[in-house]
Amino acid sequence: MYFEADQALSIALDMRRSGDWLALERFCIEALQRFPRDYELRWQLSHCHWLRHDSVSAEAVMREAALHHPDNGQVTGAIAMYLNEQSRYDEAEEMYHRALSQAPDSSWLAVDLADLELRRGEWRGGWTRFGRRVSAHRENGVVARMERVAPRWRGQPLDGKRVVVYRELGLGDDIQFVRYFPRFAEGVRRNGGVALLAVRSPLHPLIRRFVPDCIALETHEFGTVDYTFGMMSMPLSIGLLPDQVDGRAYLDAAPQRIDMWRRMLASDGTNALRVGLVWAGSPTHRRDAQRSVPIEALAPLWSLPNVAFYPVAPGRDGDIAAMRSAGARIAGLSEYREHFHDSAALVSALDVLVTVDSSPLHLAGALGKPVLAMIDRASHWCWGTGETQPWYDSVRLIRQRAPGEWAPAVARVAAALSGRLAGGAAPEDQQASAPVSLG
Repeated sequence: MYFEADQALSIALDMRRSGDWLALERFCIEALQRFPRDYELRWQLSHCHWLRHDSVSAEAVMREAALHHPDNGQVTGAIAMYLNEQSRYDEAEEMYHRALSQAPDSSWLAVDLADLELRRGEWRGGWTRFGRRVSAHRENGVVARMERVAPRWRGQPLDGKRVVVYRELGLGDDIQFVRYFPRFAEGVRRNGGVALLAVRSPLHPLIRRFVPDCIALETHEFGTVDYTFGMMSMPLSIGLLPDQVDGRAYLDAAPQRIDMWRRMLASDGTNALRVGLVWAGSPTHRRDAQRSVPIEALAPLWSLPNVAFYPVAPGRDGDIAAMRSAGARIAGLSEYREHFHDSAALVSALDVLVTVDSSPLHLAGALGKPVLAMIDRASHWCWGTGETQPWYDSVRLIRQRAPGEWAPAVARVAAALSGRLAGGAAPEDQQASAPVSLG
């Protein structure tokens, strides 16, 4: 079939939206034989490699694009992204700087570089650059909607005016950074104003135990609003540095709901180790293919004696059925609701949480519950480059040794749970370096 270059890209994008990655890969390879200079098609092809955890091949595809487009910041930035995915951070940082020199107005390049700077502890410049994210939001995004309510506060004297701090990124980000609202609010008070926190409805019952006068964002019960302020801008406003992060618990669940879950979990009459399990995050997340664990990779957990697993992931009945077919002792929780005050109570009633890098990790860490966190090789910036992290004292990181290889990480989780059952620690060579006990 004959088609022009713009038609080829349109076909490729339709295939991408359908999720047929094998067909997309084949199509791009064929189309690039006719349009070898088309860097958009090469970007689609590189993405197919990345989804298979092959960032080396993805990088090679975009370096071919760079032969034809050496001064294109988007092409250079794609190479930087794939270097970052390979944990080649020095090279990635250099390449991001080059990309920004070629495309200085690109918000996504600035944010990607900021992520890398924050990962490496370069927070003074990283938080400043991270501010570029607000210009990347679309007109129907929460930032644009809130700035139609009132302008963004830029640090000017307030003289009695009111600043509404609102959520803007993921639920995990909300949980992780809400701890800094009291410090931010105190700064606003010293500046002569008043700060109000607005969080999403699923978080509201939990967060109001920490910030009693917070409101649900969806209600728009702001009252008088003079300025708005994104929650993820608080670290820059308060001048947050790595040595100022306190990993102690700061959230708590409703005691009556914890008691309810404890009674329910104990109703099976066993003394099994009760383990919460999260194996996948939101499928719409940019890096979900990297951070989620295929259910077949979890098989070593099912042979652990006297361990009961509980899914802290509503709506994944198909996965749960497949786990049971493979021999998992995994309970159904028909009473569980996807509201974080219920999640907090459930997690509080469990012995330990085993999770991928998703919002339940931050929830359990903020509650001070023991967590075994399986993170992918590159992971979110906040987990740094190794297996130590300052954010949560109760969280132990278990990082992939190579992209896509979950077996060693799952084996270490199984060893840690076995050590918990035996009342001791896992063998030395199977322990993460973070000084966290499951006892």
